[in-house]
Amino acid sequence: MTTWKQTVRVLVAAFTMALFTTGSSVAFAKPGGGGNPDETIVFTLDPSTHGNPEGVAFDKRSSAFFVGAVGDGTIYRGALNHPTVTEFIPGENGKSAIGMKVAQGKLYVAGGTTGTLLVYDIATKQPIASFETGGGGFLNDLVVTKKGEVFITDSFRPTLWHVTAEQVASGSGVPEGIPVGPEIQYEAGAFNLNGIVALRGGKRLIVVQSNNGKLFRIDLDGRMPMGRRIQQINVEPLVGGDGLLLDRGRLIVVQGAPPTLAFVQLWQNGLRGRVVERRTEPTLRGPSTIARAWHFYLVVNADFAAGATPFTVSGLPVEEDEEE
Repeated sequence: MTTWKQTVRVLVAAFTMALFTTGSSVAFAKPGGGGNPDETIVFTLDPSTHGNPEGVAFDKRSSAFFVGAVGDGTIYRGALNHPTVTEFIPGENGKSAIGMKVAQGKLYVAGGTTGTLLVYDIATKQPIASFETGGGGFLNDLVVTKKGEVFITDSFRPTLWHVTAEQVASGSGVPEGIPVGPEIQYEAGAFNLNGIVALRGGKRLIVVQSNNGKLFRIDLDGRMPMGRRIQQINVEPLVGGDGLLLDRGRLIVVQGAPPTLAFVQLWQNGLRGRVVERRTEPTLRGPSTIARAWHFYLVVNADFAAGATPFTVSGLPVEEDEEE
């Protein structure tokens, strides 16, 4: 009986021959499964004609992942056992797809300079909710809590946007703007707040400020002034910090240049932290954000500096010590 390892060896041999005959690199995945958990997989966006990719979200229900394009809001769909990521929801002029999350069969998409949050039904590919925050901002990343509350960072306006689960269910509503100043000082013309994750069921958030690398803890409480308390986390600056992921008790911060995943161990209720590991990989090209997909970290190669096509997503295996 042929094992999957033997099958992979045959595929490696075949793809190696293709590499020498075509002069191009080839990615492969474990047949019938979720990819070889010990190897990096490179997923290619086809076609790569809708602008740089930026966000990524993984759907545990289907084991599919989604990638958004900045240029026109095209949504791509990929699978861990296939090296090509193809168009799923067509884009159009005036749209943009930046931060993305999947929750309860829905795909949430932050629209950058459009100021729009769109929510799609994954099964039908149709938009089922839309929320407007006005002009002058940049809706960058978002998190959806277990209760369905949505919090969105704005890189240009010192505001954290909040959409309730009830508003999502109704399909519309006016987002709540939660001020983040004066505790978080915004720099005009720079990308400020970016990645965001939630703790304690959404009562606590952690955000990164890209331009100076600061991390902040935001506690949400209606009894507090402006409904929140903001404190800076005592950790070394992670300048260029973009996407965030909480995984196995550690905060992963994606940095684009040099391309790095910084693993931060938090303590003192998240008010102190220390970088305990840095990880890079030759396939990373100006990475923007990250999602956990079973035994892989999916890292989007936004490559805003060079914009070299085809655009890709790197599937980095989760190392054994990271599983503990």
